[in-house]
Amino acid sequence: MALHRRRPFAESYGHAVGILVLESRIPFIPGDVRNAGTYAYPVLYNAVPGLSAADCAGGVRKFAGAVIEAARALEAQGVKGISSDRGHFAFFQDDVREAVRVPVCLSSLMQLPMIARTLDPARPIAIVTADAASVPIALLERPDLAITNRIIIRGMQDQSEFKSAVLQGKGTLNSDLITAEAVDVVRKLRSEHPDLGAVVLECSMLPPYARAMQQAIDLPIYDFVTMIDYLQAATHRERYIGYY
Repeated sequence: MALHRRRPFAESYGHAVGILVLESRIPFIPGDVRNAGTYAYPVLYNAVPGLSAADCAGGVRKFAGAVIEAARALEAQGVKGISSDRGHFAFFQDDVREAVRVPVCLSSLMQLPMIARTLDPARPIAIVTADAASVPIALLERPDLAITNRIIIRGMQDQSEFKSAVLQGKGTLNSDLITAEAVDVVRKLRSEHPDLGAVVLECSMLPPYARAMQQAIDLPIYDFVTMIDYLQAATHRERYIGYY
């Protein structure tokens, strides 16, 4: 296309996916949703002013307007899809998707129905999260997320390095130690549930460890990045070049 029109509110161009984030200052390493180097395409971040982790986890309705405004700002910048850096943004999924004209996937748990359709209904699916107590049952009971496979929830809250680096925000993060902790968690899951079918990493800070976790248990592992990659692929189809 030779003719390009300006977007009235765009300050820059070429962003494939927009990501809503909380205002936080934890180290975000490659593989983390909050590290732009995680992606093979440009992403654009937008923090929701005043939205704390606790308020997001509670889906506090007074912040719905701020979340919508932040999502609309991403859309105005030209992104073709919107995600987030925290599974609890799912409480605002309906608000955002009704407010914008681009696809919206705010929680890695939105992959659950698709994952369930790939497995025998008798095989359980594990959700690994930052804190097992913070996964609201209300999210899993949403009609669009409900599945027949049994769900097993495991948290990283008792893992020393993850707890101090992520949950307590000490300011440093030892990825080697967290890799070992994450692998230990999924190995125990697989040992306790030999028929386990797949793992979903609900926490957006766990994708950096997904490869090591998969190598340890040899099962499909889904996370925010698999979802965001899927969203980007669907909205930015490539031209096929080959031989015939």
